[in-house]
Amino acid sequence: MAALVALASLTGCVPEEATPVASETSTPSVTVVTPSATPAPTSSPSSTSTSVAANVPASCDDLGTASSRAETVGDLTAQHADGFVRPAPPNATTVLSCNWIQEEAAAVLLIVSTASDADVTDGLAQLTSEGYQCQPAQDFGAQYCSRPGDAASSEDVIVARDDVWIYLETVNVNARAWLSDIAAQIYG
Repeated sequence: MAALVALASLTGCVPEEATPVASETSTPSVTVVTPSATPAPTSSPSSTSTSVAANVPASCDDLGTASSRAETVGDLTAQHADGFVRPAPPNATTVLSCNWIQEEAAAVLLIVSTASDADVTDGLAQLTSEGYQCQPAQDFGAQYCSRPGDAASSEDVIVARDDVWIYLETVNVNARAWLSDIAAQIYG
């Protein structure tokens, strides 16, 4: 019965209109120095962090490797995924939301969001109050946070680093290998 409640929570959401996200690009600046009698003021180089958000796939069909995706959600049916509200950092923007279900037997919800590095860090700090246990993930250099889901065979997992937050909710599906592939794909 608890699995049915968990599945109902995955599928009973009100869709929201998706907001397009512009990708960040940077144009290198060039300083031209002309000789003169008086030294010209120089600008100091600014340090900019590289956005890993550019590595987020545009489609749920491109997440992870083809083999790990097929193994995890290959027997499930893709469903409408907009409108899910799950833990996310402050000021987050949903970039990709994917939902797969197999009648009342299994489900996978994956939401990829972006936010500033500081907001992702703030979001991670709030997770312990929501029952998550966090630790560094050594294979892709991010924070890995998990907690048991609402049903006995469900789990909620968050992987976060830099400006990307990955949320994964599963019911009767082991998606850890696929999540590892997704994290490696996004975080490099």
